[in-house]
Amino acid sequence: MGSHPVSVWAVKHLVSPLDRLVVRISGGRLAPPSSLAVPTLLLTTVGRRTGEDRTVPLVYLRDRETYLVANARPAGERTNPWVLNIRSSGDGRIRVGKLATRVTVREFDRTEIEHWWPEFVAVWPAFAEHYAATDERYVFSLEPIHL
Repeated sequence: MGSHPVSVWAVKHLVSPLDRLVVRISGGRLAPPSSLAVPTLLLTTVGRRTGEDRTVPLVYLRDRETYLVANARPAGERTNPWVLNIRSSGDGRIRVGKLATRVTVREFDRTEIEHWWPEFVAVWPAFAEHYAATDERYVFSLEPIHL
């Protein structure tokens, strides 16, 4: 799916809820349906206003043990709530297939974003369209916490 408003709506209201439902019902035994097209993890953060858990499926890359996630704001949309929540909390939980773990979060600086951005665009081309429309993009590292 690209950055057309209908596609953005479909991801927000159909694909993401379906991904969360499949993973929750299967107890993580089944991957999110969107992962058939792109590598997808589920990120759970605490809502900065509600204090409640918020889970969202995200495209990811790997850098050794670290997971990298990105967002580019589509035209006409506000900053994605998961970006605001993860900045507020500084940590979260991820589920990748059967792996479920706590993570610490670090937002990338401009140089790091420039380095990784082409790889994100290669996996999900809509990132480029969204970024071109708004000039807003974010990349975060999710470092597993080994207890």
